[in-house]
Amino acid sequence: MAYFPFMVDIEDKKCLVAGGGRIAFQKVSVLAGFGVDILIIAETICPELQEFAGVTCCRRQFVDTDIEGMDFVVAATDNPELNRRIARLCHEENIPVNAVDDKEACSFIFPALIQNEDLLVAVSTGGSSPAAAAYVKKRLKEYIPEYYGKMVAGLSRYREEILERVPSAKNRKALFETLLRYADSHDGELPEDMVRAYLETYLE
Repeated sequence: MAYFPFMVDIEDKKCLVAGGGRIAFQKVSVLAGFGVDILIIAETICPELQEFAGVTCCRRQFVDTDIEGMDFVVAATDNPELNRRIARLCHEENIPVNAVDDKEACSFIFPALIQNEDLLVAVSTGGSSPAAAAYVKKRLKEYIPEYYGKMVAGLSRYREEILERVPSAKNRKALFETLLRYADSHDGELPEDMVRAYLETYLE
């Protein structure tokens, strides 16, 4: 498996989704939550796709020039040959592309995601078994408390101050772990007075 899980900021990036059916809806459902500027091109577009904010729908056939200016492309039509053609065009122009149900044509794949505020867990099988990735995601979700997103957000509020005031990397790591253990045992809560008390301890 050669896929590496880069975490890339895709907010405001331009994405072409070729296709307007169920699979396109699944892909757009994921991307829409990341602030992507999405253009959907298909002769038939399901009503659900038109309800997403930031999505532009264009009812017509795909043409080769549609990929121009795109940051990445999703080929999600019900025509495997058209999907492969779109993928070839993208490869020629060095545009990242996902061609549904065609691992060999993809330059990136969609992982199964668990998202809670800034906490994001991605599960992938390298495209070999999406069903297995979805199953593992379901099992993992059972063990990740709902308050973890709040815990991460709380810790992030003090990150810069801790980096600035605690020069020792070893002490910073120990402090972060102490705060996380506290939050994990208090439903994600990180009271400011408690954080500052621990901070002073690690400054000594």
